[in-house]
Amino acid sequence: MQNVEKDRISIRVDRSRKEAAQKVFNEMGLDLGTAINIFLAQSIRDQALPFRPSVYGQRLTQALKEAKNGDVTTFDNEKAFYRYLDNLGD
Repeated sequence: MQNVEKDRISIRVDRSRKEAAQKVFNEMGLDLGTAINIFLAQSIRDQALPFRPSVYGQRLTQALKEAKNGDVTTFDNEKAFYRYLDNLGD
C-alpha cells in the first residue's frame, strides 16, 4: 500500500450527537474516523453530498422547481412579505 500523507481535521460537535453516531457506526463495525472518511470519499466520487438533504423534504424540491421555472412570488416591501408569511398557515 502506498504511503499517503494525511491531515488532521478538528471539528466541534455536540457530545450527544457524537456519541449517537459512534454507536451507529460501532454497530456497523466502523469507528467515527472511518465513517467520516467514507463520507468524504463518497462526496468526492459523486461530486455531491452522499445523501439527499431532507430537512425541508418535498417542499424544498418543489420550491426549487418553481424558482427554476420562474414561478416565484415577489413583494413590494417587507410588510407585504410578512403578510404573505402570516397567511401561509391558512
